[in-house]
Amino acid sequence: MMQTADPKAFFHDCLYVDETPAGLVPRRFTEEQYAHWHTLGEVRYGRARAVAGATLRFVTSASEIRFSYHVASLCGEKMCFDLFEGDRLTSSFSTYTTTGSGQVVFRRLFSGEEGRKKEVTIYLPFTAELALCGFEFGEDAEPVCNEPAHRVIWLGDSISQGMHAVHSSLALVARLQRLTGFDIVNQGVGGCGFKDISVDFTYGPYKPDRLAILLGTNDTGALLADEKKYFERMDLCLDKAAEAFGVNNIRLLTPFWRADTDKPEIGVPYYMICDRIRNEAAKRGIPLAEGYLANPRATEFFWDNRLHPNDIGFGAIMDALKDVLND
Repeated sequence: MMQTADPKAFFHDCLYVDETPAGLVPRRFTEEQYAHWHTLGEVRYGRARAVAGATLRFVTSASEIRFSYHVASLCGEKMCFDLFEGDRLTSSFSTYTTTGSGQVVFRRLFSGEEGRKKEVTIYLPFTAELALCGFEFGEDAEPVCNEPAHRVIWLGDSISQGMHAVHSSLALVARLQRLTGFDIVNQGVGGCGFKDISVDFTYGPYKPDRLAILLGTNDTGALLADEKKYFERMDLCLDKAAEAFGVNNIRLLTPFWRADTDKPEIGVPYYMICDRIRNEAAKRGIPLAEGYLANPRATEFFWDNRLHPNDIGFGAIMDALKDVLND
C-alpha cells in the first residue's frame, strides 16, 4: 500500500529533489553547476546528471517494496539498485539503462521479524539520470529524519562517481555514506579533474560543512600540455574551496595509484600532481589523506587491470580510507 509521507522526504545524499513530469529526480549539482558541466560537452554533462550516490532511506514493516523508474539520460550500459536492511545488503536489481523505464521490486529478507519496522536504504545507480515515481514502501513507511553529524560534498572523477563497480552500494562514496552515517553528496564526474571542475562552491539551501577533494588522475594530459596553466587552475580551485569551507573542513586526497605509471606520459605528470597536492596541503594547512597509498598494487583489484577499482578493490580502498572523514 502507498505510504502517506511526502516522497521527497525519502531521498538522502543529494542537494535537492527535482519534480519532473516523469517523476522525482535527486540532484547532486546546482543548476549553475549543471550549466558549467554543459559547457564541457555532452559526455561530461551526461555523467554529471546521473544520480550517483543518491539514496532512498526509510523505515517500514512492509514485506515488499516497489517503485518505478524512467531513464532520462544515461552514461553507462547497466544500472544497479541495491537494498540494505539495516547494515546488510539483502537484495539487488540490475538491468540495462536502455530499457528506458520499468519497475523495481524488492522482497524483504526477514529473520523472525515479520511485521516489525526496520530501516532500509536503497542505493541508486551511478550510470543514469533517473526519474522515480509510484513509490510503494508500505502504509507505515516513514522517512529517516536523523540529523547527520556532517554534510559532505565529495568532489571526484569516475572512481568517485562509482565506475565500474558492479553494485551501486559497493562503490567508494556509498561505502563512506554507510560507514560514517554522514550525508555525502557524490559530485564525482567521470573524466574530470582540477582542470575542469566548477569552482562555484555554493549549494543553495543545502549547507555542507565538509569538502573532500579526490582529483588528479585525469589531469596528466593537461599538465603536460601547459604546466603553468594547470597549476594555476589547481590553485584557483583550492583558493575557492578554502574560502567557502575553511581549510580545517577540507580533506584533500592524492589520486589513487594506477598500474600504468610505468608509461612516462602517465607516470611523470601523475607523480608531479601527487607532489603538488602534498605541497599545497602542507602550505595551506589542509588535512591530507594519501589516496596514493590506499589501493592494492595488484591488477586483479581493478576492473580494467590498471585504473578503475572493481567491487573488491573499492573494499580494499575503504579499509585504508575509513577514517578520512572522521578525523
